[in-house]
Amino acid sequence: MSFLFGFLAEAAEPTLCRWTHVPPVIDGKDEDSAWKTIENVGPFQRAWEKNPEKRKPLTETKAKVCWDRDNFYFFARMVDGDLFAKETEQDGNLWEGDVFEIFFKPSEDFSGYYEFEFNPNNAQLDLYMPQRRAGGFPRFKQDFPFTMETAVQLDGSLNKWTDRDKGWSVEGKIRWRDFVRAGGRPRAGDTWKFALCRYDFSVDFDGPNLSSIAPLKQADFHRYEDYLSLRFEGPEGDHPTKPYGISELPPLPDLKLKGRPGKPPPYQVKRAYPNLKLPFPITMAVVPGTNVMLAVIQDWSYAPSRIIRFEDKPGVDSFETMHKYDGVVYDFAFHPKFAENGFFYVGWNDGKRTRITRYHFDKKSLSFDVDSRQVIVSWEHNGHNGGAIDFGPDGFLYVTSGDGSSDSDPLLNGQRTDSLYAKVLRLDVDKPSDGKPYSVPTDNPYVGNKAFAPETWAYGFRNPWRIDVDDLTGQVWVGNNGQDLWEQVYFVTKGANYGWSVYEGSRPFYLNRKLGPTPVSKPIFEHSHAESRSLTGGIVYRGKQLPKLNGYYLYGDYSTGKIWAAKHDGEKVVDHLELADTSLNITDFKFNSRGELLIADHARIHEGGGFYHLVPTPADVKESDFPKTLSATGLFANPANHELAVGVLPYSVNAEQWVDGLNQRRAIALPAYPDESGGRKTTPIGFRRNRVWEMPEGTVLIK
Repeated sequence: MSFLFGFLAEAAEPTLCRWTHVPPVIDGKDEDSAWKTIENVGPFQRAWEKNPEKRKPLTETKAKVCWDRDNFYFFARMVDGDLFAKETEQDGNLWEGDVFEIFFKPSEDFSGYYEFEFNPNNAQLDLYMPQRRAGGFPRFKQDFPFTMETAVQLDGSLNKWTDRDKGWSVEGKIRWRDFVRAGGRPRAGDTWKFALCRYDFSVDFDGPNLSSIAPLKQADFHRYEDYLSLRFEGPEGDHPTKPYGISELPPLPDLKLKGRPGKPPPYQVKRAYPNLKLPFPITMAVVPGTNVMLAVIQDWSYAPSRIIRFEDKPGVDSFETMHKYDGVVYDFAFHPKFAENGFFYVGWNDGKRTRITRYHFDKKSLSFDVDSRQVIVSWEHNGHNGGAIDFGPDGFLYVTSGDGSSDSDPLLNGQRTDSLYAKVLRLDVDKPSDGKPYSVPTDNPYVGNKAFAPETWAYGFRNPWRIDVDDLTGQVWVGNNGQDLWEQVYFVTKGANYGWSVYEGSRPFYLNRKLGPTPVSKPIFEHSHAESRSLTGGIVYRGKQLPKLNGYYLYGDYSTGKIWAAKHDGEKVVDHLELADTSLNITDFKFNSRGELLIADHARIHEGGGFYHLVPTPADVKESDFPKTLSATGLFANPANHELAVGVLPYSVNAEQWVDGLNQRRAIALPAYPDESGGRKTTPIGFRRNRVWEMPEGTVLIK
């Protein structure tokens, strides 16, 4: 085994992907200046063979790689005595003949990886695999088109086994923009995992002769654990670390762009329990027949949660912890016959599965027995959990489930009908059946249809964060978290398909994906990310303190703090308006013991976390002093010539938009906060590799 260990030790040094200042002409030859100074990568081996004599491939392969800002380039020359390739179609079974393959695993932060194949017919295969063994080639081969250009040169006759050939070569480029699903283009100094591989068929061989530059422990080109490291050299040479960022930015003395222009909205928020200090509340509910509130809180965002209880009175200043969870609790609900059976339902997840769990709640001690738990329904998840629950006036439990992913529905669960994912489920929890702690109501829309999970009430949701089944009308409302551009509110109807991930709301998302068997229904409301970025579904209000809102569905947004109201007469929307523009991180809308509205603010104690009422804006509140001129914003030292104030940072973008000859300048202004010395510091931008930037609240962009 010494040879193999030696090979693995050598492979520990990253392979360099050189920068090219002059892109090669894609003609299947390596005669361009771009290739002249670039060394071969490799060698190609059969490292999985236990017999050292079999580790050398039967035919030789030499390959080179390089890159620039726009593309990844590759060239390979292969000795081949019998050129063989039948496949000519794009994304066909290229591996059933001679083929050259490239694999990329850009980051440990993403489970996905890329596979590219090229054969002597110049046929191509491009594939992004969200997860290994998750359905593979048939499932994902047409999911995401890549922009590639390749050329092939043959030295011999193709598919003529009676003569002797010399070999073939392939040259190509792959656009970096198409790698966005696993982080996008690398930076200078970045390291990816990669492998170059080959199938060589010949009439003289017993089967295909496989080889790779990666020290694979098995003859499996998808073993990315064994791939080599590829380090991307920059334009000025190999510099694995590149300084970026600004060490210090002077704070703006007077940034006045705050709030909103014009008249204030008709409502504002007011603390419901001013003396109750709660960190990061997620949801809340009153114990039926009492003035005791239950709530879910976290010590920090994404921390494990706990269920607490407190008395529903304005002056309450303390709470008791009832149970701590290893995961996160999203929602809970009491059985309609709670007074008789004491059943209490919790929607939560532990990092692996989302569960709806039932407990017995003791009405005398006002606590629930953890040992009485019974899982009603559960599903595996990797984000977009759903887990919201509510009982309808029909006595059935309505449950939401997400697509089970964190981005773009890579497993295609949105339109999958035979699973519990991406749905509103409707369960009869009073009648266990077929070994399950529930049965399926006989009037569910797809009972008897083998293509559907019978629990399905509606499908095609991305992440249905909140659900409300109106006690009076039975109308089902769902707030759904969108993806790139839009957030949705759905007025859910029996059997409907809401389109994810072929559509994001009513907008096209991946039109090349297969739709479910029923027509797509549109959301009743859509909000762009200019005003809503993480929509929180709400409830139909029927209290007394806000008589103008009686019968309205109230909902909001976690990221922007906005609150809206809508009224539906069962056939159409009759009113829709913005109620409030708050600073809350809204996670839920529920009722207190008097049937009045409570709003949860998922924030730290000192940032306002807790519960709020909605109250009318006083008539004497004046219009805001939002600046109406550039000079009043505090952004410019000299507005006449657009000279920026100290602390406003100019920036540029990689790809300018076309503006017909106009000149564009851009800048960003960051808010400041008090520091320990009594001064002020500029709030930094939150930055993580391969993630979106997190701009602090109050950031201003200028163009």
